[in-house]
Amino acid sequence: MAHIRAREMEALAWLEGESFIPDQLAINYGSSPRAWRHWPFAFVQAFDRPDSWHAMPTAATVRTWLEADHPEEEAWSPPPAPDIADSRLDGWARGVARLSALPRLIASADIAASFARSSPLAHGNIVIGAMLGDGFANCGDRLSAGGLAAMGLYQNHTPWRSLLTGATQDDLDELSLRARDERCRLAWLSGIAAGAMAVVGLDQRLRLWLAKLEATCASRRKSSHLRPLALLAGAGPALTVARAAEALGLSRQATTRLVAEACAANLLRDVTHGNAFRRYVITA
Repeated sequence: MAHIRAREMEALAWLEGESFIPDQLAINYGSSPRAWRHWPFAFVQAFDRPDSWHAMPTAATVRTWLEADHPEEEAWSPPPAPDIADSRLDGWARGVARLSALPRLIASADIAASFARSSPLAHGNIVIGAMLGDGFANCGDRLSAGGLAAMGLYQNHTPWRSLLTGATQDDLDELSLRARDERCRLAWLSGIAAGAMAVVGLDQRLRLWLAKLEATCASRRKSSHLRPLALLAGAGPALTVARAAEALGLSRQATTRLVAEACAANLLRDVTHGNAFRRYVITA
């Protein structure tokens, strides 16, 4: 789940026009599981927040979703709730209510596109709209925190922003609003499919990595810290010797030897190419 969430964050940051750099995230905001909440990006306001999209979203449910308080984490004060233009949000909600007759996946595309065009927020309308559409498409499924469709759009290099306005660079025969909306729907559905396949592929790679971990640990003594170290690395974007030593209760020297052992067994790899403050990720 940690790796799926990281992929979703990468895609949502891209959709917002920003870049996702896991190492930079850890350096600037720490290595806690919720460190991403410190990001200045719009999507972090509602990422991984429970929602209730089993029914068509309304202006009230969207306000509740965006304005809900985060639990206190590490004595950190959360950013203020986004500014919402009530008239635009209400107008968007009235239009969305008419989508209830459509199949859920097609309606989700229209929800995402119409929210971006309505622009009820001061910033982040495209990415928040995509999260709304994603939540409605997946009915709050725990595999997605709002970025499954964004993963697919990112993987397909879909020019979602351009499609929303119809300002594509292609030589199109049909320039009507209906054709624009159809292109958005097709791109969105392709994005959901690609995102789902990306999750399946990631799951397969992680299962192979876990099998390799079990085979490697089978030949070591039960008191070995190799398995906890590897699983700690797998639970986040990157691992340092200092964080591993603190989490496992080992000395820096012992942890350094353990990390070297994990790298030799092809369970971890150094992503800093030998520079200072080395960071390690799993090889899946």
